[in-house]
Amino acid sequence: MHIHKTIEEKTNECLALLRSTKRDKIENLIAHITEMGYFVAPGSLQHHRFEGGLVSHSLETYHTAMALREQKILQGTNPYELPEASVILCSLLHDLCKADTLRYNHETHNAFAAKHSKGHSQRSVRQVGYSGFELTDAEKDAILWHMGGRRFAEDRKEHFAHHPLSEIIYDADKQSIHIAKKRHHPKRR
Repeated sequence: MHIHKTIEEKTNECLALLRSTKRDKIENLIAHITEMGYFVAPGSLQHHRFEGGLVSHSLETYHTAMALREQKILQGTNPYELPEASVILCSLLHDLCKADTLRYNHETHNAFAAKHSKGHSQRSVRQVGYSGFELTDAEKDAILWHMGGRRFAEDRKEHFAHHPLSEIIYDADKQSIHIAKKRHHPKRR
């Protein structure tokens, strides 16, 4: 399992996945996220709050999203609605803005916010664009909906019925967070 990999191994896996998309300007995107500190940033102040937590959470989201993609295809979803490259990009970039806002303190062994962070779904889409890399409309939508927003459950269900990429990124992100909370915050007996 990837939680036992080093930051360097996680970085290499992430880079290989991004490059596998063969998308125009992918190297610009890679340079941008590297400069932002994506590979060393914590993933959150609540979960994945260790150095390299963001790339760890993103890879967990990717692996879960790929399994969910396969399930959707087996259930009859057209594979063209769930391009593998889109699953890779959305999984790895859905929390990109956290690389710009979260830092890890080696003395206290804790994550902290270096900047105020609000509206991170929109900021993640903008950060991708700053590199010159272009997301498709479906990819932007999946990143924007990965938290479900402040929408009612019925609205999410309706949206996801027509946007399977958004649904699997949402579900994969939630599963990664749930697993991390169980791993790092077990119930006390």
